[in-house]
Amino acid sequence: MLGRKDSRAAYKREADGLRTVFSSLKIIADKFAEIGLDATDLVALSGGHTIGRSQCRMFLPRLYNFNNTGKPDPEMNPAFLANLRTNCPNVTAASSNLNNLDATTADTFDNNYFKNLMNKKGLLATDQGLLSSLVPGTADLVSQFASDQNSFFKAFGKAMIKMGNFGVLDESQGEIRKNCRLVN
Repeated sequence: MLGRKDSRAAYKREADGLRTVFSSLKIIADKFAEIGLDATDLVALSGGHTIGRSQCRMFLPRLYNFNNTGKPDPEMNPAFLANLRTNCPNVTAASSNLNNLDATTADTFDNNYFKNLMNKKGLLATDQGLLSSLVPGTADLVSQFASDQNSFFKAFGKAMIKMGNFGVLDESQGEIRKNCRLVN
């Protein structure tokens, strides 16, 4: 059987420490650094958001109450904000509505995610934050990947390999699961 070995047990404490969209970019960068991933890896792996969707509840504060100001995130493109507010009204019933992480080519692995960030159309605050100065070098990398898709593809591949090599379990430590949600 092929695949990466998973633990034979669950570790809630470790799982609670994983990246979330509610963590600051600095915290996320620090967690990446702890496992040997640098700013290039952070930006490249964030580019995986060129495919995927997120529920409104994961970014609703950006639309209506950014940093408890009662206002939207001022770094968000106004037309993009209006579009998101249509699908994500400030009501609990809409919290599970889905939105594309890449507003232009949601089902294509390309560099449009970075082009969107350059146009202030990052869905998650952590994504748009890559253009800030919170983590040195990330803004330059976003610009580079937005203008050079091959550069993004190469960096993404390298970062995936680095991430995939972190914490590999040997024969005695884990198993390749037949169903990823269940131990064999």
